[in-house]
Amino acid sequence: MRYKIYTKTEKGWDAMLYAISHAKSSILFEMYIFVDDTSDSHDFIKILSQKALSGVKVKVIFDSFGSEVSNISVKKLRDAGVELFFFKTLFRVTHRKILIIDEQVAFIGGINIKKFFKKWNDLLIRIEGKIVGHILRSFAHIYKDCGGKDQFVLKHDKDLRIQKGKIWFFEHFPPRNSFRLNKYYRDKIELARKKILITTPYFMPNHWLIKALKKASKRGVKVEIIMPRIATNPKMANFSNYFYMHKLHKHGIKFFLTKEMIHSKMMLVDEREGILGSQNIDIISFDFNMESGVFFTEPNLILELNQIAEDWKKDSVLYSPKMRDTHLFDYFLEFCFGIFEHAVKFFNKLTA
Repeated sequence: MRYKIYTKTEKGWDAMLYAISHAKSSILFEMYIFVDDTSDSHDFIKILSQKALSGVKVKVIFDSFGSEVSNISVKKLRDAGVELFFFKTLFRVTHRKILIIDEQVAFIGGINIKKFFKKWNDLLIRIEGKIVGHILRSFAHIYKDCGGKDQFVLKHDKDLRIQKGKIWFFEHFPPRNSFRLNKYYRDKIELARKKILITTPYFMPNHWLIKALKKASKRGVKVEIIMPRIATNPKMANFSNYFYMHKLHKHGIKFFLTKEMIHSKMMLVDEREGILGSQNIDIISFDFNMESGVFFTEPNLILELNQIAEDWKKDSVLYSPKMRDTHLFDYFLEFCFGIFEHAVKFFNKLTA
């Protein structure tokens, strides 16, 4: 199984556009945030349209909540023959970022498409092999939910044998299979013996995750979390980020705050296994959003990701309580976050 990691949004876009431009038969594209303001450097609309006009099957799904696409761009895509859907429901958003080329190569990770994100640190994996079949099946599921009817895609909407290997795909569709993501984090944190390394742009963990991290630190596990010093989009995320940093810092958990915006979503455990995908460490990702990514035990991938994290740590500062000016509203914030978590869980029961 071959793979390649990209650590900058712009480099990820370069790789995606190169793959799209060289597609011979099909392009399947699912994106949470797609804004058509990158045409000066990365013109996705133009290249997707050109490939559709050349006879390549192009299927695109944008989340209607996260994406902003002009009527001009929509018309250009559809006139070229692109089958375009906007995923729209009161109950979920597709927070996933998936690109599949010729049913053989897939890109998944945290990278969205918007000019504002161009210089961010992030993680995207390009992958080949049997795992692509599982990513195809997952895309076909969303495509079908959107009303897609082309058998070229729907033929992949079928059960596959359980994956075997050192890298395997996961999908997360709350509330039906929330356990896949939630259980993975819970189990791996509880079983960690030496070190837990997490990168996330947004930090509003579930109560069970807070308890698991505290217990891990108490039993001597080194817990390190890499986050942006200032979350630039949305800025209001800094309220929860700093509140929970302060809360967990007291329990020996170290927070490395990067000078540049970091948007990657990863966890490594004991330098032996890990997860990389679209999920943030927050209630929304675990209990509301549809997410995707990879679990892995591949030693070379772990070594590479660990080195990437070490490089990010060098460009960071350690969190100190002095960085947080006031604690006057802490009880109120904790109450609000608690109510929000319970509300999401109650909503999940209603929509199960």
